[in-house]
Amino acid sequence: MNMPDANSESVTLGKYLSVLQSIIKVENRLTWSEFTYIFLNLFVLFFIISLNVYMHTYPALYTSFLGILSAMLCIVVGESLCIYWVISSMRMQLKLKLRYFQARALERKMDNPGEFIISEEYVFFDRNIKQIESFDAKETVRYPSAGAVRMDGFAGSAKPRHLSWMLPSLFFMIYCIFFILTVMRIFSS
Repeated sequence: MNMPDANSESVTLGKYLSVLQSIIKVENRLTWSEFTYIFLNLFVLFFIISLNVYMHTYPALYTSFLGILSAMLCIVVGESLCIYWVISSMRMQLKLKLRYFQARALERKMDNPGEFIISEEYVFFDRNIKQIESFDAKETVRYPSAGAVRMDGFAGSAKPRHLSWMLPSLFFMIYCIFFILTVMRIFSS
């Protein structure tokens, strides 16, 4: 009779360790993706600045179709990159939120036999289920199932970390300023 208890404890511990490993993987992936987005935004920003300096040096480029198209295309690429950065960070935060939910549930259930863990994220993307409750009813994760931020959509409802919304917002504002300056230079030419 002691064997099933020891066996269930080792299974629970194994599940708990695998959840902790997946938390570490998602956090590392989130960190590296943010560094990648920062690098890409800096590259686009450098290209926009150099293009504006070049167009300022040669004012005839402001009236040419290729100069206008290049400047606007770079700005749109930069803004799109910022939007995608925020949305992909929100999605990863949702997965991280689910893993933390699972880890806390396993910590509470470590001594109870017959535990059940939700091992797939598909439950979060079902429109009929609007919340997930832990087995002991001590914790609930709620998410939207309708509208623009529904969980089966791209954006999701998990809130990003500060780095995941402050830096893209800063880059987005810089791109908007460059857009306004470019439009003003085009109309003043």
